[in-house]
Amino acid sequence: MIKQLAFVLISLVFFSTSSKAQQYSDSNSKELQNYTTRASKYNPENTKGTPYQTEGFQTGSLLNESTVIFPDVALRYNALNDEFQIKSSLNESNKNIQAVMKKTDLYVKMGDAIYTYLLPSGEVGGYYNVLVEGTKKSIYKKLSKKFVEGAQSVNMMTGNHPNRLVDETKYYLVSVDGTIEELPNSKNRRLKLIAAKDYKSFKKYAKSNDLNVKNEEDLIKLVEYYNQTY
Repeated sequence: MIKQLAFVLISLVFFSTSSKAQQYSDSNSKELQNYTTRASKYNPENTKGTPYQTEGFQTGSLLNESTVIFPDVALRYNALNDEFQIKSSLNESNKNIQAVMKKTDLYVKMGDAIYTYLLPSGEVGGYYNVLVEGTKKSIYKKLSKKFVEGAQSVNMMTGNHPNRLVDETKYYLVSVDGTIEELPNSKNRRLKLIAAKDYKSFKKYAKSNDLNVKNEEDLIKLVEYYNQTY
């Protein structure tokens, strides 16, 4: 695991974007081909919902561990196929949409969020949103879309139920040795997984500060506290 990954990458964007943006030209469309592949096609027929985290494209960047490769590109996340779709700019035609190559040393910044592609041992590879990057414990978020097959109505009073795409969100604890574990739904089990032998004092802190480990904002605060305290 790369320590302080989010901080490093955000710093790279801040210091590099302005200078590189001035050099940006149509030639970047061709250069992007070295980092992209064919994007997945989606047929929405008879299916309710969108495969995308947000339907529209947002300005973002492609980075590696040492530099901003492409600043100010247009990005959107296809959560159904777990891929970032990319264009050289927001104004470029959707006919030119490609997908970012899934590589562990290639990172995506979209808005304020940093995404890293992981291949956890025994797990399916995928993009994870870095919520906390700590010296001891980190928290990554996995967004996905679950396909729910529709059903025909059992009577004449109700209509058929169409196929649906349903949002799914999972959180993962990443240890300093790179071990990644899904956070359970239970509050106590989450606290135990994060704090281990320090569970009792960690739980006391959460309770006294009215922090709910199942709430994303509070989860971030708790893991940051753990990294600073234990």
